[in-house]
Amino acid sequence: MKIPETLRITIIGVFAALTIILAIVPLPMVGYVNLAAVIETVGAVVGSTGILGGIGVTIGALIYNLYRPSELFLYGGFLTMASGAISIALMMYRRYKITSIFAIILLGLFFIAPGNIYVPTWALWDKYLALILIFPAIYLVKKTFKKELNKKYLFITVFLLSFVGLEIDAMMGNLLFGLYGYSLLGLTAEQVADLYIPFALAAAWERLIMAFISTLITVPLVIAIDSNPRIRWLIYRG
Repeated sequence: MKIPETLRITIIGVFAALTIILAIVPLPMVGYVNLAAVIETVGAVVGSTGILGGIGVTIGALIYNLYRPSELFLYGGFLTMASGAISIALMMYRRYKITSIFAIILLGLFFIAPGNIYVPTWALWDKYLALILIFPAIYLVKKTFKKELNKKYLFITVFLLSFVGLEIDAMMGNLLFGLYGYSLLGLTAEQVADLYIPFALAAAWERLIMAFISTLITVPLVIAIDSNPRIRWLIYRG
């Protein structure tokens, strides 16, 4: 189906607006992860055709960040949500090479960033796991998002997409933190590792919980949209 440009802009605008609203509303936190992060999964999966949802989330995060810069990442704060949403959108398009290369670059840059040369490699074990999970996630996308939605694998597919996307979001956050975020907190490079080691397990649990919540919200939306012939085209089938 050829999507009119006006409709594309409308869809992007809707997801951008939702992102801004969720960023403004004081939502609960799961550890250090704000519940607003659910929009990364919702937008990237529900609006996957043309990667419209991912683009909308990126624009919404950018606009909000220009209005209220991140206390930790300043005007680069929007890049975390943008990375998560676009990564999920790319996986919906079965682009495992691009997604994997992007994640590897983020990890590599993190370890050479000025403040993070002291962080032991094992402390980011969940990021390596997310990198590996890109492949089964895309395999399940192929089995789930076909011409006829395969509901049998829908929950686990969305869960894996969400977890990987949230971890890539975190990888971008780590990079920004290693470049300049830690200095905004008044920390020295030597103190950086002290922050990562105690949270080596907790950080993964936070994103597992967030992925689960995101999945609980996204799956019913996918089923509802798929059952409506007028809007089921929103979800990319491959």
